[in-house]
Amino acid sequence: MKRHIMKNNKNRGMTLAELLIMVIIVATLASFVLPSWNSQVKTARRADARNSLIFVQVEQERYRSSNGRYASSMSALGLSSYNSTSRDYYSISIVSSGEAAFVASATPNTNGAQDSDLCGTFAVDQFGPNESGVYASISKCW
Repeated sequence: MKRHIMKNNKNRGMTLAELLIMVIIVATLASFVLPSWNSQVKTARRADARNSLIFVQVEQERYRSSNGRYASSMSALGLSSYNSTSRDYYSISIVSSGEAAFVASATPNTNGAQDSDLCGTFAVDQFGPNESGVYASISKCW
């Protein structure tokens, strides 16, 4: 004859109150972490824009050494498919060019993730980062 003995199962799981406390703790931690995370993501996207502009600057110097002037368009540099950053957060364009000078800019795409960024539009000229006028003039941007 078999005996069935009921044991008190001490492994009951979590109560609703314990679950709610865990949810509150996780939500509180997330409220501190997410703003910092978003800030770091925007900083990384800015770095992508700056790197793209430095690449355009190098290509402009290469073009000038062969043609005696700076290119007036991205396609003249052979970069017609390079009109935006790698993740399409910024549009890259040549604003002005001539025999002795050029300005290339990285503008946040409208309604994109970087559209509300404090730094706004980045630019480089023949001397490097251009921090005057409408271009990113906040030192932490560059």
